[in-house]
Amino acid sequence: MHSIMSRVAVILFSACLLFLVVEGVSRLEWSLRSNTSFFSPNVAFYYPELPRGEKAVAPNKEGSLEVLVLGGSVLHPDWGSIPQALLEKLTSASGKKVKVRNMAMPGHTTLDSFYKLRRLVDRRFDLIICYHGINELRLNNCPEQMYQQDYSHYSWYRVVNFFENRPNIPDLACLFSFGYRLVRLHEKIGSPPRYIPRDSPSEDMMRYGGYIKTAVSFRENMENILELAREGQSPLVLMTFAFHLPSDYSLEAFQARSLDYCLHSCAAEIWAKPEHLAEGLRVHNDIIRDLASRSNDVIFVDQYTQIPQCARHFNDVCHLTQEGSIRFVENLLKAAGPYVKNKRPENFTGMVQEKAAGSGS
Repeated sequence: MHSIMSRVAVILFSACLLFLVVEGVSRLEWSLRSNTSFFSPNVAFYYPELPRGEKAVAPNKEGSLEVLVLGGSVLHPDWGSIPQALLEKLTSASGKKVKVRNMAMPGHTTLDSFYKLRRLVDRRFDLIICYHGINELRLNNCPEQMYQQDYSHYSWYRVVNFFENRPNIPDLACLFSFGYRLVRLHEKIGSPPRYIPRDSPSEDMMRYGGYIKTAVSFRENMENILELAREGQSPLVLMTFAFHLPSDYSLEAFQARSLDYCLHSCAAEIWAKPEHLAEGLRVHNDIIRDLASRSNDVIFVDQYTQIPQCARHFNDVCHLTQEGSIRFVENLLKAAGPYVKNKRPENFTGMVQEKAAGSGS
């Protein structure tokens, strides 16, 4: 009996030791990959831009202005000067200390922004800026039967959806590490036809991108973001997506740097065929306009019509030059200025009521 108990104790001790080693190695790997703390929860491994180490419900300091930015690379500091211009012009317009929480990340879509905002739903922001339209279009490059409304035909979302749809799952890095590797293995070996490429779309798949399958998901995700902003009593800025696709566009001309762009940063083909890209952005922009027309509690900015399409403003189909970035922020502040200067929720509600009364809706 004593011998059996000893063996059981050794087995349990070995199992615990093995678990600690595997968990420790997993945490070390993902903390290095995502530049987060070793003790970070799973969400920090795939959304390291989310705030950590502070209470999500901490109130804003009196006289300060807290702004949340959601979007893709256009709003990221590595791809333009919008973040700096936004900070400077918001500070000047409000006369307050401004804190911009920029959670825009290259490649991210409305689904990523919904997940991030859901994590912050208990925090009240003085302004939420949401700018999406182009990254989703990459997901259209597949046959209709392959497309998934939750974007899980793109392996990134098969991993993220698993954890985001199971809020009670333990925060173990080994679970995330194994889940990630299983999906990648499934993508590479198990069933490659179920996934689209993680980088640029394959040429044979691009022919399917003309049917904008993302329209339903894009609308649903934006509606979810809108509802979360309402729940948090935070004014939300919705904007059409500004883009510039010259009439003489071709991949050859882009590579020769002969188009009406400044830096020629990214070819349209990293998202879709040029004609499909234009159609997809038109569909997504129409959805944004429709949501704004139906909602008296959003701030709407039609960036697409207000930013001139030329090399002075565009480095490529969507990334903005310094002058374009300033124009983007000025357009935003024209619409959001009154809300910035009157940050309290009761003032925001009063403005919404005036807007609704003026619109006759």
